[in-house]
Amino acid sequence: MAVATDAGAGVVPQSHGRSPLARISWLLPPLVIALFALKPLGPVKDPDAFWHVVAGEHLLSTGQFVLDDPFGAATEKTWILNQWLPEVLMQWAHAAYGLPGVAWLLCLGSVLVGLAVLGACRRRSSPLVSALVLALTFVALSGSLSPRPQLVTFALSAVTSSAWLLTRDDGRARWWLIPLTWLWACSHGMWFVGPVIGATVIVGMALERRVSVRGAARLGLVPLLSVAAAALTPVGPRLFSSPFQVEGVTAYISEWQRPSLTEPATLAALSLVVPIVVRLRRRWRQEWTAVLLGALALVLVTSWSRTVGLGAVILAPLTAKAIQDLLSEPAPDRPRRERGAVTAFALGSLLLAALLLPTVAATPGIGPNGLDEALNRLPAGTVVCNDQADGGWIMLQHPGLRPTMDTRVELYTVDHIKAYLGFMAADAGWRNYAARVGCSYALLPVKLPVLEAMRTTGGWSLVEQTQGYSLLRCGR
Repeated sequence: MAVATDAGAGVVPQSHGRSPLARISWLLPPLVIALFALKPLGPVKDPDAFWHVVAGEHLLSTGQFVLDDPFGAATEKTWILNQWLPEVLMQWAHAAYGLPGVAWLLCLGSVLVGLAVLGACRRRSSPLVSALVLALTFVALSGSLSPRPQLVTFALSAVTSSAWLLTRDDGRARWWLIPLTWLWACSHGMWFVGPVIGATVIVGMALERRVSVRGAARLGLVPLLSVAAAALTPVGPRLFSSPFQVEGVTAYISEWQRPSLTEPATLAALSLVVPIVVRLRRRWRQEWTAVLLGALALVLVTSWSRTVGLGAVILAPLTAKAIQDLLSEPAPDRPRRERGAVTAFALGSLLLAALLLPTVAATPGIGPNGLDEALNRLPAGTVVCNDQADGGWIMLQHPGLRPTMDTRVELYTVDHIKAYLGFMAADAGWRNYAARVGCSYALLPVKLPVLEAMRTTGGWSLVEQTQGYSLLRCGR
């Protein structure tokens, strides 16, 4: 009887006599999917994207999943390639089509995230409600849709949440989540979100008396075996320690700071909570699964900037179900024309992106691109003091040079990060940083305070300056 009370139930054929908006509402989800595809259109400008390509290339040439970093001049910790599968795909795209290929992978990944969220919502709500929730989720994800492996976590979190909500309804174990988690663990460090979602739903089912102790133990095998499957990736057991590498340096990583409650992404994510609260305000004791899963998502939304979008993805199917229930209408079925429109808009948008990207993404969206020729003249192995955001750019665009800082912050010690920040600000002792890392050249934005100090009192001379960057040579 539980099947008739929630997500997969209540689906009825569409009726006649609907409002004009209801008649065209099937077009709204495809339009939002097109937004997922085309909004990221542009040059590659995420600093991480460049070194992800380098990681894929290094893995393909060496087969090393755990290694001492050969690229940075000041990294001190082991580099664990726990995101190797998307990195290999990024390398293949870059080898075949250059940066436009990497930019197209972002469009593809963004579409797959949108389709996963739409599938989770549409199973539980009308096209109009699904489109509304999908649009709010898109806003919540707006700061996170970049060419990075985290797109895998967004998509698979939606798939996993929807699957476990179905298990809550029918009591059936979705054993396919185990190999899915293995794939997830090959793709991104936050793969553990999947087993956590599963454990949360099982606890909720137990509190709702939907499952016996024996049944809960049987369902518990899915998240348990999912964790075991993660240990069987090529990275091996080191996979479990890799997320903790960032511990101790999170204070220096902007995306691990608490998000502002006034940011559009955070507001959009929080708005998804409202319908759930309204629906559950008098019946929360019968809806422990929604309460616990919503609480987990809310923690993600309010704790770290990096997980705002992730929390929204988990909230999306709960919100869609809540709104549909508040409307007191069953979710209509999905006609063939709606499915066809979603497919056509997704493929058409990706084709349009493929046609435009060779022009709009041919040049990196970040980095001192105007200094390429000057950098090409530097000897191989030259250590360069650089801005953190340009470290990955140097690694990909000028592989013979060795940057002293990049966005793989987990590979650096706290002392190095503090020294780097002091160097950039021209604090007392900034010379010690340059001497310690052994840089003979500096490649820095012209706005940095340290540049004036280097040229006036540090003995550095200007080699070339263009497009807001300066290349300096040490005179010692």
